[in-house]
Amino acid sequence: MGLRSWLRDRITHMMGGGSSRRGRPQTSETPAAEMLAPGCPASEWEELPAYLPVDPHEHKEACIIAAAIAAGDMTESNLVVRRICIANPEHRRVACIATALGAGALETSSFTVKRIFKKKDMETEHAA
Repeated sequence: MGLRSWLRDRITHMMGGGSSRRGRPQTSETPAAEMLAPGCPASEWEELPAYLPVDPHEHKEACIIAAAIAAGDMTESNLVVRRICIANPEHRRVACIATALGAGALETSSFTVKRIFKKKDMETEHAA
C-alpha cells in the first residue's frame, strides 16, 4: 500500500466512510480468524522470542562490567541495568537455516528475520 492509498483510507475513515481498505465493505458478522499466512491460523502458532529474559541478580558481575564499559570516562554518571536478556538459541538456529535456504545460490543477497513462529502443542491443552 502506497502513501496515497494510506492517506485516502485514513481520510475516508475520518469522514465516516463505511468501507475498509481496498473498497471491501465492513461487515458486522463474526470476523474471520486471523491468519499469519494462507492456511496458517494465528491461533495455532506462537511467536518465538528472539531474546530470553535473565534474572539480573544471577549475573551481577556481567551487569557491573557492562555498566563500567557504558560509563567509559564519565565517572560521575549513574547507570541502571533494567533488564538482561540472552539470545534464544532456537531462534538463532532457525534464523540461520531460513536465511541460508532463502539465499540459495545468490551469494550477494541478504535477509532480515523479523519474526519466527512455532506451532503450538495442541495435545497438551486438551483433557484426555
